[in-house]
Amino acid sequence: MVLIRLTILIFFISVIISDDFTNVRVLDIKSRSEMKRYMKSISKDLGVKCSYCHDMDDKSLDNEHKEIAREMIILTRQINNLLNMDKDSTDIKTVITCWTCHKGDAHIQTERPK
Repeated sequence: MVLIRLTILIFFISVIISDDFTNVRVLDIKSRSEMKRYMKSISKDLGVKCSYCHDMDDKSLDNEHKEIAREMIILTRQINNLLNMDKDSTDIKTVITCWTCHKGDAHIQTERPK
């Protein structure tokens, strides 16, 4: 009985500390802390909670919001690469983020504040 409990405990600990991600297609993130930081920044930039893009029972499941997010991540990456084209690798800066267009809202902000 103790051996079974220990085996189950070890399994759950390995799942919790594992840095293997399921269904990550456009991000090159290796650690849980880096993934959490990146997801938190997107969440703040769009003014949404994790459940906006993720099924909280299985975060790897796809949905429309997640597909759009992937496209936007690729777009911002391409724009940043273009803007940094003439710079050496020590001078590269992130210029465009989700905040650039969303300003804390799930839908892009097309009008200037009055």
